[in-house]
Amino acid sequence: MRPSAAETARTLARGRLPGLVRFDDGHLGGLPVAGIRHAADRLGRPLLLAPAGEELAARLARSDGPVCLSLTVDDVPPRLGAPSLGRVRIVGTLHQVPARETRSAVLEYAASSADADLFDVGSDTGDRVAIHRLEPSRITLNRGGATEILDPAAYAAAEPDPLHECEQDLLHDLADHHLPQLEDYLRRLLDDPAAFAHGSPQAMRLDRYGIVLDLNPGPDSAERRRWMRLEFARPVAGQHDLAHLLHPILCAHRRCGDGDD
Repeated sequence: MRPSAAETARTLARGRLPGLVRFDDGHLGGLPVAGIRHAADRLGRPLLLAPAGEELAARLARSDGPVCLSLTVDDVPPRLGAPSLGRVRIVGTLHQVPARETRSAVLEYAASSADADLFDVGSDTGDRVAIHRLEPSRITLNRGGATEILDPAAYAAAEPDPLHECEQDLLHDLADHHLPQLEDYLRRLLDDPAAFAHGSPQAMRLDRYGIVLDLNPGPDSAERRRWMRLEFARPVAGQHDLAHLLHPILCAHRRCGDGDD
């Protein structure tokens, strides 16, 4: 199993990666808006954090109709040469979060991205920071040059990947501490004792469903299959659950925990 397009879009839009906000005025590209940070609420709707009284609020104040906005987020692969998850683009209408919903919006924003400026939203400091919500009308995911239009209900129901925020650290840990065990497991899986005579495999991406491996890290093995996806027996719930799932793989041919009480 692999992440669905909706899950990937939710992962990219969550707020861990930088995004580009533009006014959608019907022109190609639109006008970019500076100084905006974003996260997403429990339904994947972008929450935009901006200095109060700046361009977003001014556009809302002087507009007689809906203010159209887009948020674009590009994946940043955790390792050089790793495949990209793609680009999500969310187009919709801008709304300032009502005062009665501010607290819940701040908590949902903090769950995705703990920004210190959240303390100033709706505070007694003069509301230096305002929080807005983008109500999606069109969500697209571009992967490998192909663009897919996502069903809004599927997008809202999907969950962002729980490993995304720690993916880079987990990949480094695999490379620094578990590469021999991973290489041994793959050698037996491929039934090829000389599979990695010219270089070790590298774990390049990691998600709740599996690991993407580069089996061809060296220049002398161009004819070998390069990419391989090692799928887990079940989706993992988080980092701790991942450790339990990987334990049989990394300890397949040795007795782990010998001497432990």
